[in-house]
Amino acid sequence: MILKPLTVYLPEPVYERVKVTATATERSLEEVAEQLIALSVPPLEEDLPPDLRDALASLNLMSDDELWPIAQDQLANDKQDRFEALVEARKERDLTRDEEGELDALSREADLIMLKKAESYRLLTRRGHIIPWLNR
Repeated sequence: MILKPLTVYLPEPVYERVKVTATATERSLEEVAEQLIALSVPPLEEDLPPDLRDALASLNLMSDDELWPIAQDQLANDKQDRFEALVEARKERDLTRDEEGELDALSREADLIMLKKAESYRLLTRRGHIIPWLNR
């Protein structure tokens, strides 16, 4: 594994927490910082397309206020209705080439929304927020 240098300036309270953790675990500040960064930035699946990888990675840098709307996002009602209509039509007949393309595009859009929602909820949970339906 190739190691790359990184200089990070931390606010004193954060630095102190890292230092206390390093002392308690008998590790160096660098080891603790590396572990904290590795845990904070989850690996992304290598088989994901670059644009999807970038979209998910960008969520890590968003504030909680920016993540909540993404976590609650949904496919627009008209698109959801059209998606369901195309799925039902496919059960009854072969779709036209245009319909197949439209269904594929809607499916990709819905998948992206779902992946971004899941990652947003994961980040919000790690940041200490309680997800309403998980607290029932």
